[in-house]
Amino acid sequence: MPDIRTSDFGGIPYGNTAGRPANPGIGKLYSNGEAQRLELYTADGWNNIVQETPGVSSISGNYSEATDSGVITITGTNFASGCYATAIGSNGVQVDATSTVFNSIVQVTATFTGLSNQYEPYDVKVTNPSNLFGIIPDALYVNASPVWQTSSGSLGTFGEQVSVSVSATATDSDSTITYALANGSSLPSGVSLNSSTGAITGTLPDIASSTTYTFTINASDGLNIIPRTFSITSQAITSSIELLMVAGGGGGGCDRAGGGGAGGLFYNSSYSLTGRSFALSIGTGGAGSTSDTEKGVNGSNTVFGSLVAIGGGGGGSENSKPGSSGGSGGGASYGDGQSGGSALQPGSSSGGFGNRGGNGKDSGGRSPGGGGGAGAQGTDAANNTYINGGNGLQYSITGTSTWYAGGGGAGDNRDGAGTAIGGLGGLGGGGNGGPSYSGGDTNGYPGTDGLGGGGGGGSTSNTGVGAKGGSGVVVLAYPDTYPAISSIPGTLTYDTPTRSGYRVYRFTAGTGTITF
Repeated sequence: MPDIRTSDFGGIPYGNTAGRPANPGIGKLYSNGEAQRLELYTADGWNNIVQETPGVSSISGNYSEATDSGVITITGTNFASGCYATAIGSNGVQVDATSTVFNSIVQVTATFTGLSNQYEPYDVKVTNPSNLFGIIPDALYVNASPVWQTSSGSLGTFGEQVSVSVSATATDSDSTITYALANGSSLPSGVSLNSSTGAITGTLPDIASSTTYTFTINASDGLNIIPRTFSITSQAITSSIELLMVAGGGGGGCDRAGGGGAGGLFYNSSYSLTGRSFALSIGTGGAGSTSDTEKGVNGSNTVFGSLVAIGGGGGGSENSKPGSSGGSGGGASYGDGQSGGSALQPGSSSGGFGNRGGNGKDSGGRSPGGGGGAGAQGTDAANNTYINGGNGLQYSITGTSTWYAGGGGAGDNRDGAGTAIGGLGGLGGGGNGGPSYSGGDTNGYPGTDGLGGGGGGGSTSNTGVGAKGGSGVVVLAYPDTYPAISSIPGTLTYDTPTRSGYRVYRFTAGTGTITF
């Protein structure tokens, strides 16, 4: 039979590209064996009637977890108008793009929403209207948002004009974070935010009243921005403090000697601070006398800012009979008409307290006097009497009722029969006097450190010497709603007794400047 072609009977013509009909009408079909496709003639010329398979080679753009959206540009081949993009998660679920824009046969733009990083990485698929598709595997990741590690709210309470160093930090599993203040937010003047670390540092400003600064920080990974709001409170130093100061006690005398005077005492239940930095020096106790020709040494002053508590006077010795003047006076040694040292610390509700030392008496009994205390003068000498140091004063500034600044007891008080009667130290750390006259020489007992007590006087002869006075103290207390002292030099020795509702600092030694 002859070779019969479909075209011979009015069917679809076929041949190579050059054999296409010369003047086809719109809608004419042609089987192109060379191109291996069925073609349709349109106003644009011959076109493939069955679309070719698209190919996806790459994508660009990011998907933000914070906004739950992403605009992705897809590059490839054979894209056709009307194609659409799909993201396929690791769980196999396909999520069609909310919109797909055909740019050209080599590029489309797709907008995705509703993707979770739980199922990343996603395959990206482009499907033509012919249902032929191309795909690129494991191409799309959800950009994780920064996660704040610092809780919102207060970053702390600080005194005004103090240095602060706090931080607000976040983490991100796939990006580096930067920090910036949100629009409309600001930090206190003198304080700045480190954009790389989230550290907030600087010196708070001078303020008239307590102020809370509220601000919002954005943590950004370059795509996701997560805000969080914080605050810093600066408290103006306008509270008064409760303040107790005691100077160092005076040393006791030697040989039938007077007791040392207590350190001068200052107490104010509501002392107004002026400024924020205060020089502080704790008075040391004066040395006891080791010679009957020398008095005990005065204690050192205690200083807080412009306030001074005067050191206690040293007690008199046998051949240097009057006690010395001081915050509280030292007691006199024996001797007719010998007076104890006078108190230099003024006594008032807002000032200090101190009392003179007891008088000595030589009328057969050879009796010295006790050292003065903050609350009472030392006992005057007389036959058949004790010669005690004066008592101090009692306060509960630490939360526990405590006696401070007692005078030292005189040493070797004896009656006409030669019976030795050692003086007792006053309440508040005063040291006892040496009691022995005929039974041997006895040293005085030292005053108590941290209470400012005077040292006790020694008994007969230079081998029964006077004792050292106790060191002074500064105790301050204020409501615990105010911040802690921001700076205390290591040269100062202190502790923080417990008192309900208060911050309490008790300084017992050293010198330095503290800052509120």
